[in-house]
Amino acid sequence: MLQACSARILDFTVISSKNVNLPVKKDAPRVKGKAGSTVKEAVDRAIEGAGPGYDAIIDGVVYAKSYYAVLYAWTRYRVEGTPIKTSELQK
Repeated sequence: MLQACSARILDFTVISSKNVNLPVKKDAPRVKGKAGSTVKEAVDRAIEGAGPGYDAIIDGVVYAKSYYAVLYAWTRYRVEGTPIKTSELQK
């Protein structure tokens, strides 16, 4: 017996696995966001946890941790990164 499913993982505005130089102030400490349902929720929690005005994360990492029981499995997501305020982009 086979079973499959598909899920939307994340919406993004900017994403890269390479180092990119953005003209922003990195004045905030790294933040973490955790969620049991989606990566998007973990990203949102990390950004919201940074404080007012922050709207993006750079230098980020997404972790997934899966747990398994006899007939049940679940995954938790954790996002870490440096929050930035894109409204303060240096020109």
